[in-house]
Amino acid sequence: MLVAQSVYYYPFTSAFQNNCNSVLLDGPEKILIDPGHKFNWPKLSQMIAKDGIDPSSIKLVLYTHCHPDHMEAGEILETDYGAVQAMSPEEKVFYDGPGLSFFSWMGLDIPKGHIGRTVAEGRLELSDKVLDIYLTPGHSPGSICLHWPEVGVLVTGDLVFARGWGRTDFEGGDSKAIVESITRMSKLADVSTLLCGHGPAVMGETRVADNFRHVLAML
Repeated sequence: MLVAQSVYYYPFTSAFQNNCNSVLLDGPEKILIDPGHKFNWPKLSQMIAKDGIDPSSIKLVLYTHCHPDHMEAGEILETDYGAVQAMSPEEKVFYDGPGLSFFSWMGLDIPKGHIGRTVAEGRLELSDKVLDIYLTPGHSPGSICLHWPEVGVLVTGDLVFARGWGRTDFEGGDSKAIVESITRMSKLADVSTLLCGHGPAVMGETRVADNFRHVLAML
C-alpha cells in the first residue's frame, strides 16, 4: 500500500498470530524495514510484487530492533536475494548477547544469516534518498527510528504506536529511556505520516502531533 512518495506500508492485521508491520522505501536503492516472521514472508513478498516491485531487487534489510517478529524473515532475503541485514551498532551488541534469547524463548531457530552492516545515528545517504536515523532506546537498547523528511515519513518500530507505545518489560527494556525517546521524536518537524511497528499508521501532521501528545500524557 503506497502511503507517501516511494513509501509502501504493509500492516499485519491478524488477530491470531504475532508479526510486525513492514515498510518498503522504493527507488534505485530499496530498503525493506522490518520484514517480520518467516511464516509471513510468502504473503509479504506477494504484496510487494503486486505493487510492481521485484522482491529480489531489495538489497538492504534494516531493522528498527532485533526482536524476532521484526527480523526473522531477513535470513530469507539474505539467502535468496543477497540482501544485507542491518541494525544499529548498539542493537547489534544486544543482539549478539541477550537479544538472541528471544528466538529460543519464542520456540524459533537461531538465525543462520548475519548482520552485515550497522547503521549509526545520523544521516544515511544513499544514491537516491537521504534518511535521518535516530537512536531511540526504551523498547530495546539499540532501537532506531527512521525519518525521511523529504516525504514526511517517520518509521518508529515499537517505540510508539497509534495511541500506545512499546512495552519495556522485556530484556533490554527501559521505561525511562522510552519516555525520553518518544519526547525526542515528538519534536521532529516534517512528519505527516507515522508508520508504527504494530497497529495502524497515523496519517496527517495534526493527527501525528495529537498522537504524540496523547502518548506522552499517558506515560
